[in-house]
Amino acid sequence: MKNKHSKTKLIAQVFISFLIFFNGTFVFAESEGEKLFKSNKPAEAILFLEDEIKNGTASSAAYNYLGLAYYQIADYQNSVDAFAKGLKVPATNKKILSFNQGNSYYAMGDYENAAKSFTLAVSADPKFSQALLNRGNSYLMAQKYSETISDYERYIIMEPEDVQRPKLEQLISLLKQELVRQEEEARVMAEEAARLAEEEKRMAEELARQKEEEERLEAERKAEEERLAEQKRQEEAERRRKLLEDVANSLQNTDSTNMTSGTEDLIDYDFESELD
Repeated sequence: MKNKHSKTKLIAQVFISFLIFFNGTFVFAESEGEKLFKSNKPAEAILFLEDEIKNGTASSAAYNYLGLAYYQIADYQNSVDAFAKGLKVPATNKKILSFNQGNSYYAMGDYENAAKSFTLAVSADPKFSQALLNRGNSYLMAQKYSETISDYERYIIMEPEDVQRPKLEQLISLLKQELVRQEEEARVMAEEAARLAEEEKRMAEELARQKEEEERLEAERKAEEERLAEQKRQEEAERRRKLLEDVANSLQNTDSTNMTSGTEDLIDYDFESELD
């Protein structure tokens, strides 16, 4: 019985050795991977953190540390992937994971996905001003100036004492001027496009008119050729007719010496009338 009690006590001590008491709740003690990360050894920390996550011995913070470790060695794609895995795990800090994922996307130059990640962080905590600022930066790099201005103005309202405020206000002013310039440029381009479209339409109509005129002239030319050909055929037929007539006339002798009354071959009888 004593041995059984001692064994139970030993198991409890071993279990408690993996836990620390924090703010009234038990949480996992720092793992080797987390210690290495905090010791500024990201490459070594990655090996341990990956193994701890695979074996199910990692804390909910391990995904964040793993993503940050990859970020520190500039492996941004694996950093993004680590944060994405953490976002699918219950009890992880979605606000921080989304925020850090946004920074990894930003480092990759993928500003669209960076803005999406920062949006998730802001959704998790609407007062998360740093995520709002970083989203504004992402919009700026993506040249979405209206969205940038909106986020910067909201950030200034949330953080009126921020030392960056003068720079942000100057940038907002420049962006508004740029939007005005873009709108004017778009207006001019639209007008030019409309003018070109009208010119193309006019040219198309002119070409159609020219084609129609050419077809008309071609039809008239063909009709004239057919008329001349028919006239030539008629003249040729008349010429042949006259030629045949002349030939026929030449074969017919019309000299009066060759004329006959039709009596040359009549028999001359001596005839006496019985009435005498």
